[in-house]
Amino acid sequence: MNLRCSFVVALLTLVVCAAPAAAAVRPQIVASVDDAFVAYDVATDLWTIGSRQLELVVGLNQDRVLALERLSNPVTGRAWNIRPDADASLTASGEHIAFSNQGVMSLVNVAAGADPHGVHVTFTFEHRLLRARVLRTYACYPGSPTIETWTRVDAANATSAVALTDLAAWQITMPNATVKWLGGLRGDTADNAEAGAFELTSRDLETGERIEIGSDQRSTEQFVPFVLVDSGVDEFYGGLMWSGAWQIAFERVKDDELRVSARFPGTSLALAPGRAIELPHAFFGVTSHSIGDESGALHQFIMNGIRRGRPFQPLVTYNTWFAYGTTINQAVLTNEIGRAAAMGIELFVVDAGWYVGAGALGSYDFESGLGTWTEDSDRFPDGLSALAEEAHGADMKFGIWVEPERVALDTVDRPDLAHEEWLATRDGSYGSQQSAQICLVHPDARAWVFDRLVKLINTTHADYLKWDNNFWINCNRSGHGHGASDGNFAHVQALYALLAELRQRFPDLLIENVSGGGNRLDFGMLAYTDVAWMDDRTSPSTHVRHNLEGLTAAFPPAYLLSFVIDSEVDPIRGGNDFPLVIRSRMPGVLGMTYRTGDFDDALTEELSGEIRHYKTYRDIVAQANATLLSDQAPVDEEQWDVLQEVADGGRSALIFAFKGNDSDGRLVVRPRDLIGAATYDVRSLDVGTLGSASGDLLMKDGLELVHAGGSRAHV
Repeated sequence: MNLRCSFVVALLTLVVCAAPAAAAVRPQIVASVDDAFVAYDVATDLWTIGSRQLELVVGLNQDRVLALERLSNPVTGRAWNIRPDADASLTASGEHIAFSNQGVMSLVNVAAGADPHGVHVTFTFEHRLLRARVLRTYACYPGSPTIETWTRVDAANATSAVALTDLAAWQITMPNATVKWLGGLRGDTADNAEAGAFELTSRDLETGERIEIGSDQRSTEQFVPFVLVDSGVDEFYGGLMWSGAWQIAFERVKDDELRVSARFPGTSLALAPGRAIELPHAFFGVTSHSIGDESGALHQFIMNGIRRGRPFQPLVTYNTWFAYGTTINQAVLTNEIGRAAAMGIELFVVDAGWYVGAGALGSYDFESGLGTWTEDSDRFPDGLSALAEEAHGADMKFGIWVEPERVALDTVDRPDLAHEEWLATRDGSYGSQQSAQICLVHPDARAWVFDRLVKLINTTHADYLKWDNNFWINCNRSGHGHGASDGNFAHVQALYALLAELRQRFPDLLIENVSGGGNRLDFGMLAYTDVAWMDDRTSPSTHVRHNLEGLTAAFPPAYLLSFVIDSEVDPIRGGNDFPLVIRSRMPGVLGMTYRTGDFDDALTEELSGEIRHYKTYRDIVAQANATLLSDQAPVDEEQWDVLQEVADGGRSALIFAFKGNDSDGRLVVRPRDLIGAATYDVRSLDVGTLGSASGDLLMKDGLELVHAGGSRAHV
């Protein structure tokens, strides 16, 4: 049976839910939170950590080395046949260190515990000669078949500095299968279209072949630190929670074996006596195609492990940049606030250009004046707080753009502004003639940036910061508190500390993650920010959907922001398919950037209506993970690209489908990850109620989408 429909967004809402599957028999549980647990087997001296859908057995192997022994899914009964080897190591003061209970290394302690979000088990080793301890931790969270892991080195009792190199996050040898990776931004900008940006790529390796992906600067300049290995039945996934330099390598070591490793190459850390350092966190897991997909498997890990329970708030957002650049002033924005509120906008963001000196070289010159942190009183005589008051009075939140990690060189060493000795250099060069990066590792620089942020937030009454980062070098300047080869590493750690301090000071503050587009769109920043700007090239609509369909393989839709923009390719006025333009952004966070004074009443009402549509199902977007049910956009003209979003354990779902051209056509879409025994009410955003059907029937027979004129945004 098909439910035949012609509509734009289908909402599937659960009426009856199914009972959960029973858990498998395990060794004695010593820590648990919901279905996440740690268990210890006295007979084998092995530890098991996992959840309902994944169990990892870890302990000392026959060589007395800490090893991953088994990775399996108790629901399907299948194991992901890993080689029982060590998954991590490092070099300390020139000596390769295996985490073991032999030679100069000894296992001191194993401790399991729980917090409100999940469980963990930590193996503590001691190097008797270096008098340093190495702690290897594994953690798991309810509802996700994902293991988080990290290494901490503690030199509390060391008598001399410990040099750390060859830093590994994890390394696992597994059955050979198809490997997949996700491209990064790759230089894609508003003025420069780059192929492969945020594109999901797959490949089968030849025996002996090795592929390396990564970055030596910001995390996602070329690739996203997230990979997949797909057997067709089950799928392994892994990644790094890190915003700096990294590498993940695939190597087909035998016909039937694949080694996947995640590392931080080229980084050398000097650990002083009495100090400790925690290496970047990483994760891996296995999911079954019969149960769900990697985005669903990751979702609860993201919510509990990475975000520690902090929900997403996908607000309908207005941003000034593409419409006005730096030519903003109080009168213009006061008018825009009133019109935006009337349309249903919920967040008004003043982008770059609010500070003294901005726009000196042109209407989109935001580098001039960068680092003054001073509101331009000529253009904003009542201050930005007056705009915040207008927004708050219209029941909107108020946001402001900042680029805290960079300053214009002509502001340096002015009274109360950045000092030259704080600036990052690479071999003596700032890397730019106009601006320079602030090295956040320098304690005085970091304190100055924090003080400026606190003052700005308090003065402007901002609810939201758009945190941008348009320039990067790996600092090797002395006197900052890092070495010659760890400037990248230390800056990212300092950035995280700054963001954590800001969150503690302003717990309700929303922070947008921007980096010249998505150059730093990763799982590390996901812990500290609430929404991410994907790409400065925010048109055409096919490109926006391409980005959303690629990035939602790893990230929740409610984290991914794009704008409706009045462009030549996708004109708001005079275009032939306005619903397609706006609904192409609706799977994620819906943003707007335009001059509303140019709109007539009909266009204003049409846009307002689409915003009302978005709000009817926005609660699903806020909690959803996404699955691509087609090829990634752009598709052939006669084809469709289809994205499904599922929330609340499969109890609610959205399906977005877009036809490649205007010709008549139809498509049967078979949803995934529904609850088979549940009954769903199926409703169209445009048509209304279409009927009811079981999850099993919907997944088997599908929904038939019919395009016969009108918008190509049929779902």
